[in-house]
Amino acid sequence: MNLLIIGAAGAAGRAAAKRMAPRAQIVAADRDGEGVRALVTELRAEGHRCCGYEVDVTRSDSVAGMFAGIARNVGPIDAVFYAATIYGDRAIEAIIEADWDAMIATHVKGAYLCAQAVLPQMRDRGAGVIVTMASDYAVTGLADNVAYAAAMTALYSLTKSLAQGFARDGIRVNAIGSGAIESPLLPNGEVEGSRRPLKASRAERVPMGRLGEPEEIAAVLDFLLGERSAYLTGQIIHVNGGELTW
Repeated sequence: MNLLIIGAAGAAGRAAAKRMAPRAQIVAADRDGEGVRALVTELRAEGHRCCGYEVDVTRSDSVAGMFAGIARNVGPIDAVFYAATIYGDRAIEAIIEADWDAMIATHVKGAYLCAQAVLPQMRDRGAGVIVTMASDYAVTGLADNVAYAAAMTALYSLTKSLAQGFARDGIRVNAIGSGAIESPLLPNGEVEGSRRPLKASRAERVPMGRLGEPEEIAAVLDFLLGERSAYLTGQIIHVNGGELTW
């Protein structure tokens, strides 16, 4: 299996690459070229097949160039994990137009561009899997970060629409709705007005009493890519320690 991981330099992307590398050729892509190269070096040193591409998913020419390179050097893509993400913790009155545009472009436009590029080859083969990295906030909303929540809801809607549109072509499209996962994107520091760490405070809101690990996202991806989920499409699987039951 040729597995394209977009956002491979991030916590969830790296965990996914390391979990799937023994059973797939990993095509690692991210705007963080240095992070991609480090991941490729690490996986190759462990004896796995892996190559990397630096890509800006918000630009159609960059996405097209990546897929052209993949076609030349790798061949058809069997599965995609779209895990490109950014996070800006700003209230609505503090969000500027550029913030909004970047949030939507990274999560929604990028997913659309990558799906548009890969779906024709999957349809020709009559098989393929796409998994997007969404969030619990796709369902609940988020008062303190409306741009991020709006992007997550739109990404999940795109996921459902693609699932409906391509199910008869043998293509499955699902989303992972992550809760609070240990990651550099998770805000650190202290709770305003106290000396309690933000991450500890965030973990207390989770019924399981802890943050999730990137490897726990990768485990669900593993399931969604495999035959055990052959009758599952258009769904969002929440990995959140029980914080949202849906």
